Amino acid sequence: MKRLLYATGLALFFITPAVHAEATDCAAAKTQADLATCTAKDAASADAALNAVYKALSGRLSSADEQRLRDAQRAWIPFRDKECAFRTQAYADGSVYSSLLETCRTDLTKARLAQLQHQLKCPEGDLSCVPQAAGAPKPATAAPAATAPAKQARTTRGHACNRPARRNPTNMSRNAFRCRRRPIHPATVRMRAA
Repeated sequence: MKRLLYATGLALFFITPAVHAEATDCAAAKTQADLATCTAKDAASADAALNAVYKALSGRLSSADEQRLRDAQRAWIPFRDKECAFRTQAYADGSVYSSLLETCRTDLTKARLAQLQHQLKCPEGDLSCVPQAAGAPKPATAAPAATAPAKQARTTRGHACNRPARRNPTNMSRNAFRCRRRPIHPATVRMRAA
């Protein structure tokens, strides 16, 4: 009989926190235990959402871009933890520290989630996005690169500020200083020479 009472008491001891955790209303949480439970739930749900978007995005990237994303994510996790430790270090000795730390981690995780969601749902033509395998850029991107040196050659003729110094590096720095001070129009240079 003693064993039965002991087992029942022990079972109630372990079941009560689990029931309490599920029954916690996070909107009306007032005790520190309720706040800690709610912030832990929020952090876990934000982390799960981040992992889902991360997996979806990594599945759409090339292997090189997927490796870059993995490296960025591996660097971001310690950043998040250190940033939250920095933000909450003033409260490290208090009872609210764990809740503040989880809230900070949740906020930064949600911000990272928004960044990855933007990458995942990036509109075509947005240059801030990584090209994805489904919407990879067309091979026609090599043609504009071939015309770029011709444009550059045209802009280096004419005005002294646009020409690099050939033999005297001090001449180049003098021209650069003069051009930063005030722009000199080519017609003005001809008028001065006359």
